Amino acid sequence: MGRRSILILVMVLVAGGGAVWLVRATRQAHRPLNVVLISIDTCRADYLGCYGQSRPTTPTLDLVARGGILFSNVISPMPLTLPAHCSMLTGTIPPFHGVHDNTNYQLGEASVTLAERLIDHGYETAAVIGAAVLHARSGINQGFDIFDDDIVAGPGSRGGRLERRGEEVTRIAKAWLNTHPTNPFFLFIHYYDPHYPYLPPDPFASRFASDLYAGEIAYTDHSIGDLLDELKRLGLYDSSLIIIVGDHGEGLGEHGEAEHGYFIYHSTTKVPLIVRFPGCKPGVRVEQTVSLADIVPTVLGQLSLPAPGDVQGEDLSPFLSGEATTREEPRFIYSESMVATEYGCSPLLGVETSEWKYIQTTEPELYHLVTDPDEVRNLVRERPEHARQLKESLAAILAEHSFRDPDAGKTSLDPERLEQLRALGYTGGASEISFEFDADKEDPKGLIEIHSMLEEVVRHMNGGDLATARRLGESVLAVRPDIIRARRKLAQITIEQGEADLAISHYNELLTLDPLCADAALWHSNLVALLLEKGLLDEAAEHGYEALRLLDRPNEGAMAEGRARTATLGTEYLVYSVHLNLGQTLLRKGMYREALSEVQEALRINPLAAVAHYLHGMVLMELGRITEAAEAYKEALRLQPGHAGALRNLRVIQDGKERP
Repeated sequence: MGRRSILILVMVLVAGGGAVWLVRATRQAHRPLNVVLISIDTCRADYLGCYGQSRPTTPTLDLVARGGILFSNVISPMPLTLPAHCSMLTGTIPPFHGVHDNTNYQLGEASVTLAERLIDHGYETAAVIGAAVLHARSGINQGFDIFDDDIVAGPGSRGGRLERRGEEVTRIAKAWLNTHPTNPFFLFIHYYDPHYPYLPPDPFASRFASDLYAGEIAYTDHSIGDLLDELKRLGLYDSSLIIIVGDHGEGLGEHGEAEHGYFIYHSTTKVPLIVRFPGCKPGVRVEQTVSLADIVPTVLGQLSLPAPGDVQGEDLSPFLSGEATTREEPRFIYSESMVATEYGCSPLLGVETSEWKYIQTTEPELYHLVTDPDEVRNLVRERPEHARQLKESLAAILAEHSFRDPDAGKTSLDPERLEQLRALGYTGGASEISFEFDADKEDPKGLIEIHSMLEEVVRHMNGGDLATARRLGESVLAVRPDIIRARRKLAQITIEQGEADLAISHYNELLTLDPLCADAALWHSNLVALLLEKGLLDEAAEHGYEALRLLDRPNEGAMAEGRARTATLGTEYLVYSVHLNLGQTLLRKGMYREALSEVQEALRINPLAAVAHYLHGMVLMELGRITEAAEAYKEALRLQPGHAGALRNLRVIQDGKERP
């Protein structure tokens, strides 16, 4: 290692559900300890050989486990990528950090990440991201000097999806390791390959043709092996602390769930965790149930840095020595899923120990994990006292660790971000978040078939098969016409199919079902564009003004001098679109001064939009302000050379000036 003899701490995080447990290694005085976290998305523990998988899926990780420590029971606080990683990197559970879904949520600045804590102690920090779900705009980038999320659709992105192959993630990480600074560093690496769709490259596709998910796990193991080989080549492996953990699992049909996010059974919340470090006792198996939220306090403990007082995770260092595999007092581990709240159902809130698990919902569930690890025998009626005690523990966790504002992490996403998440299959979204139990709400278990059908709708939409997606969506509405997600998807599909009348009908029905929901302004905005296209100008204007009212923005119909015009980044684009479409509507209605106000507001929000400058020119021409109109057209052409409308109208102006 040269003059400074750096001892590296490598934390291999197997994303799919899990946490990082750093082993306390003996350090000589003044030797910095580096941290490398590698997260593998959507990795079930039982698909690793060291966790009982009989097929040769993970020779690399199995070798690490044989030389280190394996945690048998690691629980993700939420079986979704962004919320799980927020817990992994902040040491807090979702009720505290406020991120409850992959869409319409963002880690707030009030949360402090591991990168931020380490950078305060002189660490260089870097991250390599495998998919757009962890894009910097998710807020997960806080504290990283370098956050490599520059993912473009291409040959390495599996069908144009915004993700990287494992080999590309490894290549970038290896390059960073070869150029890392001499200061202590924290490197976070995220692999995404096991996430649906399962499309491993050959030879893994051929070897695991009957189980392509297993093939993705095997391919990711191979990619990690390449990274570990580089550590060995650099002389870092034998002085490194290596951690392997996941963010969440995958349903694979268990409990009726194909993928993940809806339920909180172990198929989607139980993940692998392996630790290896120089001098550790090999082959240790820790049975204690632990959480992803334990990563931050454990890492800081291993680095001899101050333990934060605002985390819910625990320092697992006592288990890393191999002297203890369980704790005397039971520990209560939290998990949740809010996905079904989109359908008006109860949320799923869970708490478990190493022996028992309780799920609070309309029809509560209790499982004895020792005798029923697959969670198929609900004992809530047979063991009411156990259920009551665990329910009280859950209430205590929520009372102590919930953030004051349950919607603190909510945000509105811009169309580009929404399109990125849609391409990855993320199009749902938790509804209004409340941890108050409402026994009158529907139980999520009764809607798993509806949810599965809507997941198929998304798959077919992403695959370009709009006809099948529409048929499935209409089948859902035939049974449950109140399912907003189904109608929203059908509105999108009919727009793409050019059936404006049907799309208008769907949006009007959505506004009838839930006129005050968070998406209502977007629905009004879409109606403006659709009605404008059909020439229904009065209706378009009404929806435009209503959208602005819901967004709390000034407009020509209700403007107050000095009224606040702030909004989140996500809502800015929506507000811009409303102003632009409303301006076009008012222009066509002959309300030129009102149109000018709307277009100028659109330009204030987005001054680089060529179409807005073009529309500005059109309004100015109608008002007789020809010189200003010409300047507007020139700006449109500067931003978009060859803009046909701007060229045509500019020539009209120039021809008019030349006439005697």
